[in-house]
Amino acid sequence: MGRPFSNIEQISLGFEMYARGYQRHRIMDAFSEQARPSLRTLGNWTARYKKISDSDLALEDQFEWPHMDLFSIPWKYSDLISRLRSFANRNPSIRRVIWWFRIKHTYPSYSDTMVSAIADKCIINEHMDLLGIPGSDWSISLDASYLPEKDQLELLPGTFAVCSFGLSMTLPDWVQNGVFLSIVRTETEISVVCSDELIPQTEEISRGWFCLRFVGEDISWEGIISRIIAVDQAYIFSVSNINYLLSKDLELFERLGIALIEKRY
Repeated sequence: MGRPFSNIEQISLGFEMYARGYQRHRIMDAFSEQARPSLRTLGNWTARYKKISDSDLALEDQFEWPHMDLFSIPWKYSDLISRLRSFANRNPSIRRVIWWFRIKHTYPSYSDTMVSAIADKCIINEHMDLLGIPGSDWSISLDASYLPEKDQLELLPGTFAVCSFGLSMTLPDWVQNGVFLSIVRTETEISVVCSDELIPQTEEISRGWFCLRFVGEDISWEGIISRIIAVDQAYIFSVSNINYLLSKDLELFERLGIALIEKRY
């Protein structure tokens, strides 16, 4: 595409700042010294910015609550917007909030992290199309698989039970292998985690646990665990360098900005 359009993320940020009335030196200051474009390159970008219609420029204005009604965003999404804008690097634009709403409305199960990351991709694509820059790729914009592994947990299918047995007991037939089975014997009891699908209702066990799987660097796993154990009861397992977590509250992960990816086995 040539040097003037080699960094699409910078062009996108520059466009948003230009639309909000920032002067050229303020736009330059938004980039680190090592990655800062030349004045000539910024001039090439600005020539493109100036061709954009006033209505499209207006969507880069800072979002305010009256825009909810103006752009037909239901007020039930106000909590989502408040959460996302609280950890954004800058005040979100109207365009960004519209994309937050679109993605969450289409995929209600997506976490805040997923919504934010996909919205970032959609905004860059939209800016590229507006500015006439080739290469926008809408085919992966709603695909959460590209999110950083450190922000992901794989949600195993079904729900699970946590059971305890005496050391002398024979495990019942409903303790069967599936996508996850854990049997741990200590000096006082046998602890079992297994699918609760075949367990009779008469059994007094703890049901309805979700099982989540993490594969990645230990430091990322420790970061996830530190966020979860501070607010929720959870069971944690490590098997062959693969970490598992049991929790009954999937909404907790959305509140903490941790993406859940459903896997089929």
